[in-house]
Amino acid sequence: MGRTRDARPDNVHRKVRQLSAGDKLHLTKGDYEKPIVLSSLVGSEHDPIIICGSGAVVGPKVKFQEYKETGNRLAAAQEAGGRFPGLYYLADNGAFVLKNCQWTTIENLHFEGCWPTAIYLENCQHITLRGLKISGGTFAIGATGINTRHILVVDCDWVQDPSGNGWEICEAIRCGRTIEKELEGTPSQLWRDIDWEQVHGERPETGKLVNVESDARAYDGDFFRAWNIAGYVVIKNNVIADAFNGIHFFNQVAESIVESCSRNVLIEGNWFIRIRDNAIEPEHFAWNWTIRHNTIIDCYVPFSLEMARSGYFYIYGNVGWNLRKPGPDGDRHTRGQFFKFPTEHIADGPHYVFNNSWVLRAPVVKKKRFSNFVHVNNAIDYSESDAAVTAPFGKNFGDPAPVGSQVETLIFESEHFTKAWPHLGIIFDGDVIHHPSFPDEIRAAGFLVGTAASGQSPEFKDKIKGCPDGLKTRDPIPAISLKVLLPDDREQTAVDEGMHQVGAWQGDERLSFEEPVFWQFWPGRKIDEAMAARGRFRETAA
Repeated sequence: MGRTRDARPDNVHRKVRQLSAGDKLHLTKGDYEKPIVLSSLVGSEHDPIIICGSGAVVGPKVKFQEYKETGNRLAAAQEAGGRFPGLYYLADNGAFVLKNCQWTTIENLHFEGCWPTAIYLENCQHITLRGLKISGGTFAIGATGINTRHILVVDCDWVQDPSGNGWEICEAIRCGRTIEKELEGTPSQLWRDIDWEQVHGERPETGKLVNVESDARAYDGDFFRAWNIAGYVVIKNNVIADAFNGIHFFNQVAESIVESCSRNVLIEGNWFIRIRDNAIEPEHFAWNWTIRHNTIIDCYVPFSLEMARSGYFYIYGNVGWNLRKPGPDGDRHTRGQFFKFPTEHIADGPHYVFNNSWVLRAPVVKKKRFSNFVHVNNAIDYSESDAAVTAPFGKNFGDPAPVGSQVETLIFESEHFTKAWPHLGIIFDGDVIHHPSFPDEIRAAGFLVGTAASGQSPEFKDKIKGCPDGLKTRDPIPAISLKVLLPDDREQTAVDEGMHQVGAWQGDERLSFEEPVFWQFWPGRKIDEAMAARGRFRETAA
C-alpha cells in the first residue's frame, strides 16, 4: 500500500508528479481549471495509482455558447486545408491527460466545460475511469496510440449539451427510476434546435462551407473516441445523454498492423438517450465486439457499421425506443435507420444480431450491403403508422434489383438495401417484426426472409419509453436455435429453441451467454471488484 495525500488546485500539478504504485491522491473540493497531466505514472495490478475527489470540478467551465465560434473557426481551418471540418485534430487539448501511464484509476471527478476534451489517453494501459460526471465538451474521453489497451470505463455520465434536462435523466437512472416523465421534459438545444448539418455537414454533400457564426461544430464528438488503439476496451454501465455520438472507433493504421487495432471491445449495460447521430460506430476495421444489454432511446442511427472489413460481432439483449423526431423544421436528418451499412464489405467472421427488442419509427436497414450478417429472434414494433416510412428495408424495397454488372448493382444499392443475400451471407429469420410488409411483401420483392419470421405483434407488455421491463412480451414467442462461431473457432449455443423466446427478455433477465474471454481474463478485474466492494474506491466521509 502506498500513501494517501490531498491536493488543492494550487498544488495538484506538483502532487501528481510524486505519485507511485499504490498511492492515492484525493483532490479536495475546488475548481481545477488548469489542465492536469499525468506522464509516465506506473502503478501495478495489486497497487494501482488512484486519483479521486467527488467535490473537485476539473475544467474551465466554458459554456458551449462561449466556445461556439471558436469551434467553428477551428473546423473551418481543417476544411480550408482539405480535411473534414471537425475538431478531432485538437482532441489532445484535454483537461485531464494521461500519457504513457499504466495501472491508474481516475474516479469520482466532475468535469465541466472542457472544450474540446475532458480526458485524453495516449499510449496507456490498464486505465480505469469510474464514476465520472462530464458536462459539455466535444469529446468526453479520447484515446490514441497503437499500444493503448485495457481501458475500463464504468459508471460514468456524460451530458454533452446540458441546456435541457439531461442531468435529470441521469439522476433518475442512477436512482433506479423509470424515465418516462423526464423524457417528456425539456430536451436540449442540440436535440431540438440545431440542424444535423450544422454539426456534421460537409461541402461535397451540402454544397456549403462551415458557417463560423451559426454552425455548431464543437458538438461533433463522442463519449468515447478512439483513434487507432489496440483495443481491449470495456465500456460498461454508463449514461450518455443529449449528445451527438456515443462510442466511436477509428482504425486507419498501416495494413501490416491493422488487425492489431480495434479488437476485443465490450459495450454493456449503457444508456444512450437523445443521440443526434450514432450510438455505436466502429469505422474501417474491427474484430470481436460484444454489444449487449444496452438501452437506446431516440437515436438517429443506433448502429453505424460502415467498415471495410470486420468479424465476430455479437449484438444481443439490447432494448430501445425511437419515438421522437429531432431537429428543427427543414432538418433532413431526422428519421435515420437502425443499421447503417457500407457500400462494400468483407467479413472475416460472422456478425450476429439476435434477441433484441425495439420500438422504431424508422427502417431497420435502408440501403447498401453487409457480409455475413445474421439477424434472428429480434422483436420489433413501430411507433408510427405510416407503413411507407417505417418499411423494414426502406420505402423503395419493392424496386427490382438490376441483373447486370457489379457496378450497376452497387449503384442500385446506393439507394436500396441489397438483395444479394445468398452471395453475401445475409440471414433474417425468426424475427417478429410488426409491419404490414413483413414478411410476405418483402419476400415477394426478392428478400429471402426465413420461414420462421413473422409479422405478428410482439405484444410488448408496456411500451412506455424509458422502462426496459416494458419490452417484455405478454406471452412467450418461441425462438429459433442459434449457434455462434467464436474467434477461436469454437461453436457455442447462444439460443436454444426449447429454452428461449424471441426478444431481449427471457423471463426477468436479458439473454446472456458466455462472457468474452478477454473480459473473463481481464488483468486486475478480480482485484478491482474486490476493492470496490470493500469501498477502497469510494470517497471517505467528509
